[in-house]
Amino acid sequence: MKTYLLSMCLVVALISCQKNNRDIITTPTVCDIQEVYAKNANKVTITNGIWGTVSSMEGNCMPIIDPSSNACKHCPVKRTIQFYPYTLHSNATMIGSSNVFFSSFNAPLIAQVDADAEGFFQINIPSGHYSIAIVENGNLYANGRDGYGGLCPVNFTGGLEKINLTMTYKAAF
Repeated sequence: MKTYLLSMCLVVALISCQKNNRDIITTPTVCDIQEVYAKNANKVTITNGIWGTVSSMEGNCMPIIDPSSNACKHCPVKRTIQFYPYTLHSNATMIGSSNVFFSSFNAPLIAQVDADAEGFFQINIPSGHYSIAIVENGNLYANGRDGYGGLCPVNFTGGLEKINLTMTYKAAF
C-alpha cells in the first residue's frame, strides 16, 4: 500500500510540475530559410495584396569561409505584422536609443495580419504608401528606411507583391 501511495504522489507531483506551454514561442523545426520561402510561395491564395515570410536572424552572421561552421540562424517566426500610412522616423516614439524599436507610430493602424508558424502571411490591402512594422514583445520593430526618414516603407501599386521581412536585432554582422 505504501508503494502504491508513493507512486501516486510521484505521478501527481510530476504532472503538476508541467509548464503552461501556451505562451511559449517555439523554434520552428525547419531553419532552411530558402526552403521555407519556397514552401510559403505555394500558400498564396490572394490575387491582390502583399504576401511574404517573417523571419529572424540570430548569432554571428558575418560572411565566413567555411559554411559548415556558421553560427548564424535564419528561421521563420510567427508574429503580427502591422500596416500604417507611410510614417517618418520623426513621427514614431523610439524605445530608448534603439533605431529599430518603437512603442508607437503617430499614425492610425490601417491593417494587421498574423503570420503562421512558418512565418507566412498574406493580406488584401488597397494600393498605397505604407510603413510596415513587426510586433515583437509588444513593441513595433521597423528596421528599413528610405532616404527621407520613412520607416520600413512600401509603395504598393496593386497586384500581388512579395515582401519578406527579416528581424536582425539578434544578429551580428
